[in-house]
Amino acid sequence: MRRALLAIALLAAACGPTGPARERGFFGGLSAAVSGEDERQARALEAQAGRAEAQALQARARAIEAERQREISAAQVRDAEQRLAALSTRIGGMRQELARLQAERAARDQGQGAALGQRIETLERERQAAAAAPDPATAARLERQAAEIARALENYRRL
Repeated sequence: MRRALLAIALLAAACGPTGPARERGFFGGLSAAVSGEDERQARALEAQAGRAEAQALQARARAIEAERQREISAAQVRDAEQRLAALSTRIGGMRQELARLQAERAARDQGQGAALGQRIETLERERQAAAAAPDPATAARLERQAAEIARALENYRRL
C-alpha cells in the first residue's frame, strides 16, 4: 500500500505544473524536486547573470579604451597646434633672412630669392590652413617642407 501511495504521489508530481516555484503548489514542487528542474533553472539564471556581467565588463573596457584614445588624440592635436605655432615663428625668421640676403645679393640673384620667397609664402598659407584643423601628420609634413626651405635658404646665403 505504501508503495502504491508513493507511486501515485510520484506520478502526480511528475504531472505537476512547471514554472516558478511560488506558482507550482505542492505536487509541482515535488515534481521539480524529483526532476531537478529547480536546479536547472537556477543554473540557467546564474549563467545568464554571468553573461550579463561579462558583457557589462566588456562594455566598460571598450568605454575606457575609447576615452584613452580620445585623450591621446587630444594630446596629439595640442602637440600639432604647438608645432604649427613654432613653425610660424620659424617662417617669420626665414622671411627676414631672405629679405636681408636679397638686399645683399640683388645683382647676382637671378630670381632665386623670389623663388624662395614664393616657397616661404606657400608654406605660410599651408600652415595657416593647417592651424584651422591641426593634425600631427600635417604638422610633420610642413616641418619637413620648412627644413627643405631652410636648406635652400642656406644655399642661397652661400651665393
